[in-house]
Amino acid sequence: MLTRRRVTPTVIIAMLVLATSCSTASPAEDGPRAADGYRLERVVTGTALHSFNGITLRPDGKLVAASLAAETITEIDPATGAFKPLVEAPDGRSDDVVVSPRGDVLWTDPLAGAVKARDADGTVRTVAGDLPGVNSIAYDRAGTRLFAGQTFFGDALWEIDPAGVAPKRLIAKGLGQPNAFAFGPDGRIYAPVGKRKAVVRVDPGTGATEDVAGGFTQPVSARFDSHDRLYVLDGATGELIRVDPATGAKQTVVTLPAADDNMIIGPDDHAYVSNMADSSIVDVDLATGAQRVVTSSPLTFPRDIATGPDGVVVADSTAVRLIDPATGQVRELARRLATEIQFPSGVSVHGDHLVFASDLIGTVQVLDRAGHPVRQAAGFQQPADAVELDDGGLVVAEPAAGRLVRADGTGAPRPLAEGLGTPTGLTVTGDGRILVTDASGGRLLGVDPANGTVTVAATGLGAPRSVATAPGGAVVLLDADGRVLRLEPGATQPTVLAQGLATGYLDKPYPRSGGVAVTPDGTVYICADKENSVHALRRT
Repeated sequence: MLTRRRVTPTVIIAMLVLATSCSTASPAEDGPRAADGYRLERVVTGTALHSFNGITLRPDGKLVAASLAAETITEIDPATGAFKPLVEAPDGRSDDVVVSPRGDVLWTDPLAGAVKARDADGTVRTVAGDLPGVNSIAYDRAGTRLFAGQTFFGDALWEIDPAGVAPKRLIAKGLGQPNAFAFGPDGRIYAPVGKRKAVVRVDPGTGATEDVAGGFTQPVSARFDSHDRLYVLDGATGELIRVDPATGAKQTVVTLPAADDNMIIGPDDHAYVSNMADSSIVDVDLATGAQRVVTSSPLTFPRDIATGPDGVVVADSTAVRLIDPATGQVRELARRLATEIQFPSGVSVHGDHLVFASDLIGTVQVLDRAGHPVRQAAGFQQPADAVELDDGGLVVAEPAAGRLVRADGTGAPRPLAEGLGTPTGLTVTGDGRILVTDASGGRLLGVDPANGTVTVAATGLGAPRSVATAPGGAVVLLDADGRVLRLEPGATQPTVLAQGLATGYLDKPYPRSGGVAVTPDGTVYICADKENSVHALRRT
């Protein structure tokens, strides 16, 4: 059985004698490089595009895609898949996006509860605030009035002043969580409402609402083609459905993979469908159902990695995936919308349990080996990582608060250890102690889960994002600067095993992506999150 997050009880004692500095070798300019005696192998190759959500078209035909997990807005050529960033992290955190008639890019940031804009000169500004969970955004057909909807932490439709001068105007609330909506030829807003599994029609002036069609599983987007025919995307089933607004009759045009998040229909009546779990955009000819993949990736945005009973486990932002160490084959356990998985950003393994932290929504989910939910705990402050103890308790790292908290049963989380700098990665030793990476202090700490006593195990480690354990009691860390470090029991300083790795896509206000794991044969696996890839580091 593969294991991670375990180390011999002697490692803490041995590590207390480590020196306070490590190798000064700099990353290779020509890409990843392994130390003598090791070789790097890319076992999964992805793209540099991360987990798409909202999508729209520029007047010149270029696509603009939003990413909530990767906090980036990207321009993509639908013909070639070539891309360039428009708004980089963290300013680009976005769930939906629209382009104004004059070329400004506007988007929703649900966590900030804000509508933001990037002007033509590159300036980013907040257009409207105090909108928790704001998700969907669209102009009316004239391109003069802007509207936004609250989908998760709220439930309302608003009119927004694009200039950010006039106060926002409430149109309607309690609709059922409106998602990506569009204006119909009658001047009404046609909005999918996931809570009601339906599509509704809303008068933007009065807020009067009526049902259009029901019976969906998770409707996420509504759009009209050039002939004013209505289409609805069901994210849970992957169905792209033509709907008769008069009768509610439905006809499936094509079925795509689940976890589709949004779509936009071009003037040629081709729909571009974004999928958050595949980091994909698919071009669908609405007349024939023919499909063409614009871009896709086997991993959508690997935030962390662990080893478990059935292979290497990847917290892939909007999915959970397994990598076969022998073949490199990727197998999916769960994905957003089709299952109960949320937004996994940290992962550890305890026996047959897979433990996922979600910094996006502040939860920890425990799944079984088949990907089925076992339990969930909530109320954490941007958790970076979580481990399950033998008694069933959960210990969670909250880097923004500089602490570890513990959750037992259904009780509220309680502080376990504070003043830890920026704790980002966790592992449990063989005697039940917890090792913690302090990314801001360059330290590895030991924490007693019973009383929260903290000891310093090592310093001078750069910006350690993730920690794993290796056979024989060694510890392996991922430095956010793209280095893999190994700490041998009794060693005087860490050894640099590899450098120049494409890790650390999210690095503000602290390292938030990239992970490391070790299998029982000593192979080190690194998720190179900048390029959605996984490397294996083996002894030669």
